[in-house]
Amino acid sequence: MDSSVQVDVENDANHWNNLLLDVQNKSRKKLPDNKNILLLGDSKSGKTTLVTKLQGLKDSKQGWGMEYGYIQVRDDSTDENAQLNVWTLDGDRSLKYLMKFALNEHNFEDTTIVLVASLKHPWKIMESLEFWSSRLQDHIDSLNLGMEQTQNLRDKCVDRIIDYTLLDDPSYESCTKVRLLNDGVLSKNLGLDIIVVITMTDCIKNLEIDNYSEEHFDYIQCCLRKFCLQFGAALFYVSVMEDKNCDLLYKYLMHRIYRFPFKTPALIVEKDSVFVPSGWDSLKKIEVLYENMQKINPQSHYSDAIPYPYEKPHKEHELQDEEEQAFLARQLVLLNQNLAQPQTPVVRKSIELTKPLSANKRISDNPPPSSERALASFFNALLQKKQESPTVRTPTKKPVDNTGSPELSQIDDDSNTPK
Repeated sequence: MDSSVQVDVENDANHWNNLLLDVQNKSRKKLPDNKNILLLGDSKSGKTTLVTKLQGLKDSKQGWGMEYGYIQVRDDSTDENAQLNVWTLDGDRSLKYLMKFALNEHNFEDTTIVLVASLKHPWKIMESLEFWSSRLQDHIDSLNLGMEQTQNLRDKCVDRIIDYTLLDDPSYESCTKVRLLNDGVLSKNLGLDIIVVITMTDCIKNLEIDNYSEEHFDYIQCCLRKFCLQFGAALFYVSVMEDKNCDLLYKYLMHRIYRFPFKTPALIVEKDSVFVPSGWDSLKKIEVLYENMQKINPQSHYSDAIPYPYEKPHKEHELQDEEEQAFLARQLVLLNQNLAQPQTPVVRKSIELTKPLSANKRISDNPPPSSERALASFFNALLQKKQESPTVRTPTKKPVDNTGSPELSQIDDDSNTPK
């Protein structure tokens, strides 16, 4: 074969190879449309508001059950667009069974879990996170994933942690799965990418007024970071109201789901805008916060260090039935006692000196106020009516002798009554 022909054939082959590589690279760069986010958390923890912020919208609409939405994603480098599906489970804990509609065997590997809790009620944070992570574990156990697939998913989680650890500290060459487990990392490996988001960090100002100190916030951060270590999760403190860390959370989600570049380091100085990426943290880094704790024991139980706000118990007074005559008699005694005491005005414009009453001065010389006399007369009248005979008689019109007494007239009436 002529050498010139051979060169042309090789050039054609290289050309086609380049075209195939270009097509292959473009197909790889195309953003997938099957990615999902599932948000779990208690009611009023800020899930819907957070999703609205990530969507770039202003008005949030509260739904019920399992809410569905999406985030429009765009890759500026390739002009590619994708739709990121967002599922938000209602905070009503009785609806946890709806989780099966958002997380199943088919989309398991393409789903990112976001656990949401609110700093508005810090005493509820850990209990809420532990509840929803446990329900998530129960749901995963009910799925038909298979042992091999489950192990592959868990290995991918370990690889992501190791890759970030080596990227953050290249000298950490001895980073192995055994060492990660010894440090408490991924001791609860669910095979999913998990992000813990603490919302409403703007409430820290109100908590400081309620005697929350720096030690309280350091303790809360320690507990949250230990929790995240177990699942290999990232930690975010965000405030939609003050727009803190919301954009950073969006960029981190794009990085974890679509592998967009992300170079922001960990942020743990500002107590209201904490960010701990997955794979960065360790028990030694967490223990640095112990140095600032003098009044709070870092090893104490969360409910002991961050207790529920104290509320005085309300005593319920049992209502007891009382016989009517006894009630009226008791009220009459109280009124007479009140009448027997000199009345002291509540407000005086001037102080007047008066002579003390003599010991033999009758109370009747100081007549009681008209309202109290009226009440006394009212109760006396009721008592007198109840003491009369219950027999009902029809009065007869008889001429009354003006010279006679009413008592005699009454006796005559009684004597004429047929028996």
